[in-house]
Amino acid sequence: MIVSFVIPAYNASGTIDAALRSVYGVHAGASDMWNVEVIVVDDGSNDRGALEEVLGRYPKVVLVTHESNCGMCASRNSGIRRSQGDIVVILDADDVLVSEWPGILRSVGDEWPEEAQICFAASRTPVGRSTVSEPEYRGFLTQDDLLNERHAGEYLPLFRGSYVRSRLYIDLGTRKSCGILSYLRFAEDGPFWVTPWVLRVYCDTSDGSVTRGWTTAAKSLETVRCYGALLERFADAYRRRAPRIYRTKLLRLAIYRHLAGTPNAWTAWRAGASWRASAETVATAMLLLLSPAWCSRAVIGAKRAGLVRRYG
Repeated sequence: MIVSFVIPAYNASGTIDAALRSVYGVHAGASDMWNVEVIVVDDGSNDRGALEEVLGRYPKVVLVTHESNCGMCASRNSGIRRSQGDIVVILDADDVLVSEWPGILRSVGDEWPEEAQICFAASRTPVGRSTVSEPEYRGFLTQDDLLNERHAGEYLPLFRGSYVRSRLYIDLGTRKSCGILSYLRFAEDGPFWVTPWVLRVYCDTSDGSVTRGWTTAAKSLETVRCYGALLERFADAYRRRAPRIYRTKLLRLAIYRHLAGTPNAWTAWRAGASWRASAETVATAMLLLLSPAWCSRAVIGAKRAGLVRRYG
């Protein structure tokens, strides 16, 4: 069985060697289980020469090149189109697989129901912290669950190859992924499977991580675009099936508009304000009264203190 690892890479020459070593370092022991394919998508990197030097150590890697920086979803899609795997795994260039991944992936495959086209595998940080809200959860994840943010967290996505090659991610042209938009659309085709097996070490503190600097004006503006597309397509579903989450989405949109320096932050706040989310309504109003710089410090502190969800 072929497993394809799709690795988008933007200025990732400093981290991608560890990612590739984590895939190939156990390949000799994995050859009886998996035929491994690795596709690296250079997304218009400024360090292309250095990246190619690293990739030269791994002659089996397939390199796909973008002449300009197209963004995370465009890179994922380019790699997915090039893949041949029965299973396609999306791996970030600054993350690594756990050393026992071949056997764990086999265990995941054994439990993964045939009717589910997508599997979310749990992840952990380098210090061993789980990146999911329910580390022991094993079961289906429906569109209702996604809308209501149940079983939330940062997962490693695995796809049936034939399915994802026919569907692909929704590409908004942003550097970071607006994952929830694509996953809600994927979930229209049926539930996902969630496994507590850990396949990935999620390195969210590395210099190249797309999650770093998430409160900067540039990244906040991308999040504003993501929320706009999300609510344009799924606002009715949120209002009918997850009304409280719909309100909190609008409140988060207000904060990101404020951080991005774009207009109508208070308009979003007024649309989201509700007794159903009274604590979030008051907290958001207080943040909007701060300058963007102090608002950024406050939300980063809240995340570190666990007052808001850390992952997902």
